[in-house]
Amino acid sequence: MIKYILQRIGFAILTILVISLVVYILVAQFSENTFAAQYLNAGSNKPEIEKIYIQRSIDFHIIPDKDLNSYVGGKWLTEKLNPLARFVFWIKSVFDSKAPFGTTFDGSLISANGAKNIPDFFFKFLRYSIIITLPAFVISAILGVLLGIFAGYKRGSLFDNVINAFSLFFIALPSFVIAPILISILLTQNIPPIFYAWDPQRIQTDGWSRIITSWLPPILIIVLGSLSGYITYTRNQVITVLTSNYVLIAKSKGLGTIEIFFKYVFRNISIPLAARIIPSYIWLLSGGIVIETYWKVPGTSRIIAAAFPTGEINLIMFNTFFFTTLGVFTEILVDISFAFLDPRIKYSASSKRSFIQQFKANKIRKRKFMELATNATT
Repeated sequence: MIKYILQRIGFAILTILVISLVVYILVAQFSENTFAAQYLNAGSNKPEIEKIYIQRSIDFHIIPDKDLNSYVGGKWLTEKLNPLARFVFWIKSVFDSKAPFGTTFDGSLISANGAKNIPDFFFKFLRYSIIITLPAFVISAILGVLLGIFAGYKRGSLFDNVINAFSLFFIALPSFVIAPILISILLTQNIPPIFYAWDPQRIQTDGWSRIITSWLPPILIIVLGSLSGYITYTRNQVITVLTSNYVLIAKSKGLGTIEIFFKYVFRNISIPLAARIIPSYIWLLSGGIVIETYWKVPGTSRIIAAAFPTGEINLIMFNTFFFTTLGVFTEILVDISFAFLDPRIKYSASSKRSFIQQFKANKIRKRKFMELATNATT
């Protein structure tokens, strides 16, 4: 078990590195030099002003580190440092104690939000994403599993048909269509589509009731969007188990519905449900850009939406690193939890056979077959 966990952690680290490398190369290759854009917008051709922007481009490893005078005259505007070299510099910055994961091109961006570095800046916004995604995840997961179980037991009934129609409707209808409809309904009730963040001044002026009320519409949209997936998956798992031979044998032995459910159905659907539901929260947490934009939620998705146009590659990379790490290690925890959910599952050690010896044995076997075939023809 320990060897298996260590292997999974090793592959997880490799996965994080590969994804980080791919994302960094793509962003570095196709994003513009933000300091070049600032220099062109400044409208000043003075060498002293130009050297400031050149030095900043060198400091952030956007262009090669050469003598400033060799760049004067606009020669640096089209220069780009190799993305692989930039990635190596970024890896080094990850372990910088003063500025982990580097700094932003706009130095005031972090300080204006009362943050010390990029991770601190990111987590200040992450809490608002959690406010709308965590309750939505809990509600949709519990409700989706319950409705899916009932629909699976009532297959072909009116209840099952209604649930299926509901699921298909909201699977086909994306959140950017549902959100404007809900906003229009709320506006008729004089409820503005604004997410109120909690702070002492806001609590005194509006009170907790109005703040929490402003959280409910985005939570509702996420619930409607994710509920259908949980219902459909749970229903299919329940139907698969109910039509299996061992459940049919259990029914023939006279076991009751409740006993069959806890002894066979719930036991067999728990593992695939855990594998589907637990990692799905990462997708909810990282993919709420539509909801956060409509309700002006100061969450992580809005950071990414603002970081791409300005080329804030370090912000993009920390977001990628955080959610990738969270995702791959969640998968490991899910795999390990299988052994506790079902004691029959064991993660055995790998085979001790040597691949070289196996290759030699196969080669000898083929030679013997050729000799036998030759003797048979003669």
